Amino acid sequence: MSVKITPRGEEIIRAQIAALENELKQVRMDKSKAYHACGDQKLANPNFHKLEQEEQLLLARIAELKNLYRNAELIHFSRRNTDEVDIGSIVKCSFQYPDGAEEEIYEIVGYGESNIEENKLYYATPVARKLLGLKAGEETILSVPSGQVRCTVLQLYNSWEEAENL
Repeated sequence: MSVKITPRGEEIIRAQIAALENELKQVRMDKSKAYHACGDQKLANPNFHKLEQEEQLLLARIAELKNLYRNAELIHFSRRNTDEVDIGSIVKCSFQYPDGAEEEIYEIVGYGESNIEENKLYYATPVARKLLGLKAGEETILSVPSGQVRCTVLQLYNSWEEAENL
């Protein structure tokens, strides 16, 4: 199954791959130093084994990210969808809990961009999946550990500036 990424997500994934490849270069240099420091006794050198394991983990993570990127669906949008919730949408929601209500603004983002502190929800999370396709005024029910929550889409915005100024 391919994931959906935006141009920003593409930048993030490329940066992650580059950082991991740099880390891999350093591990390989350290591994080479450890090998030459112990000569034929490398089998008894725990640092060499640790570096060898670290190298394998980095190789696996790089391969995983490259495969994900190669198979990803790149989502381009020139403007945010303000008709219905979609990847890239900035949406204001009302959550009706048994003991009260609260409003939140979220941006629905592609793979790699999720950041709950910035209210950016990955499109495949349970909350985002329930919001996708909804229009302003439409509702959905979310199941949370404390029970069910009624979520109403209040408004969709063109930008964060617009959302924060209202």
